[in-house]
Amino acid sequence: MKLENKIALITGAGSGIGKAIALEMGSAGAHIAVNDLTAETAETTAHQIEDLGREALVIPADVADSGQVDNMVQQTLNRFGRIDILVNNAGVYIPQDGGVTAITDEAWLRILDVNLNGPFYCSRAVVKDMIARKQGGKIINISSVQAEVAHFDASAYQPSKAAVVMLTRTLAVELAPYKINVNAIGPGAIASEGMGASLGPEVIDAYRKRIPWGARGYTRDIGTVAAFLASEDARYITGQNIYVDGGYLSDSTPTELKSQDHPVPPDDPDPK
Repeated sequence: MKLENKIALITGAGSGIGKAIALEMGSAGAHIAVNDLTAETAETTAHQIEDLGREALVIPADVADSGQVDNMVQQTLNRFGRIDILVNNAGVYIPQDGGVTAITDEAWLRILDVNLNGPFYCSRAVVKDMIARKQGGKIINISSVQAEVAHFDASAYQPSKAAVVMLTRTLAVELAPYKINVNAIGPGAIASEGMGASLGPEVIDAYRKRIPWGARGYTRDIGTVAAFLASEDARYITGQNIYVDGGYLSDSTPTELKSQDHPVPPDDPDPK
């Protein structure tokens, strides 16, 4: 297995993309430190990791709090002795009806604290051990297609994800001498609990019309890319932001033309 006996710390792994990454890495042989805001949400993922024959450690923590992050990393080191892989997945989206004039200071700061400061705090804490061990390591950040394109009512979320892309590149340059790979994955429209809860069926249908693939992706599509980036097969890849979006960012065809010529099928069957 490509990640046999590797130790991965994955934030926001209680559901959605984070859970899919944890299960994919567990299937590839890794032991997983499962982080989420609460122990209850993380425990389901941990049980599924254990069902795969791997070890799992549940660590509730808010990645926006640097003290909690340092404690989370120390707990992982106490249990497993090292951290080979860090996945900065935890993120938050707060709907902002009315755009920039309506967003509150609290919402702006919370989004930046979780989506940008969180990956920074986690990377800073984990990298200290990676450098000291002189065995390299892998850091994977979760960005978004919204790092590249803007739309209404996301005036905090989109800047936070764009900043994650630059954080990825900066850390990749700084840490390359230590053979620590730092990459990001930018999901497009992914069928997950989060997307289903925040968007209605009409909005989801509109997104599908914009995707050349004609369907949303699944959380496992992100998990498989993350497992690849965490493996030695990706040893010479660093500083990259890999979009997993069904061609969304590559397509400039007006939606009106596409809807006439290309009927939108239902989502593909879930690959799992």
